[in-house]
Amino acid sequence: MPTVNDVLHCLELFAPYELAESWDNCGLMTGDRTRKVERILCALDATEDVIVEAIRRDAQVVVAHHPLIFTSVHCVTEDDATGRALRQAIRHDIAVICMHTNADCAKSGVNDALAAALGLSNVINMEAGENKMLGRVGDLPARMSPKIFAEYVKDSLDAGGVRFTDGGKPIRRVAVGGGACGKMMDCALAKGADAFVIGDCSYDIMQRAQSLGLTLVDAGHFPTENPIAKTFAEHLGRCFPTVTTMVSEDHRDCIQFV
Repeated sequence: MPTVNDVLHCLELFAPYELAESWDNCGLMTGDRTRKVERILCALDATEDVIVEAIRRDAQVVVAHHPLIFTSVHCVTEDDATGRALRQAIRHDIAVICMHTNADCAKSGVNDALAAALGLSNVINMEAGENKMLGRVGDLPARMSPKIFAEYVKDSLDAGGVRFTDGGKPIRRVAVGGGACGKMMDCALAKGADAFVIGDCSYDIMQRAQSLGLTLVDAGHFPTENPIAKTFAEHLGRCFPTVTTMVSEDHRDCIQFV
């Protein structure tokens, strides 16, 4: 039976730490490396609800994308969400492993999963970020107008809604960057992208995209990155066929639309 450390090693091979941005925090957030593992729960975030779900589904490990411990943690109490999640995980001996920007950059990681969800072909590295491994660029199955493309993104990612700028031309070549990747716009343009799909975007970045003739689609942080949960589960299932790997059923986008 594999241990928490075996699970961590499997994920480290999938998304090596050297791919992570220098400011990031990746790896084992809490847990006993020697504990035996029978069930693993995968999610985008190790929220309180996800930890409770792991307890209910008898998982010994939670694998998430966003770091549970990110900014400085000066105390672990019931006074904030991070403290409550950590206390629950520790109390029930659940290991929490987070693979963040290293999983963004990894082959078959966040951005490849996003490109696959949009049905892109001829996918290449967008060459953004510190290691020139962030983002992907590929081709749509057919040309689309900006509005039809925005609707296609919404449906493909099961997003509650999308915001977009109309670049004023048909779209075939698409760049993707899961999460907050608006500042990587120049890398998308350098690769000949007609459109750029990201997860978070400020007004000034959308203005700049429109002025450059780029259709920019803000599809939300959760929808653009959540496909990685299934990827984690599938990868771990291949590494450990006797372990039950699950995708969270309770984790949902905190952003809603009216």
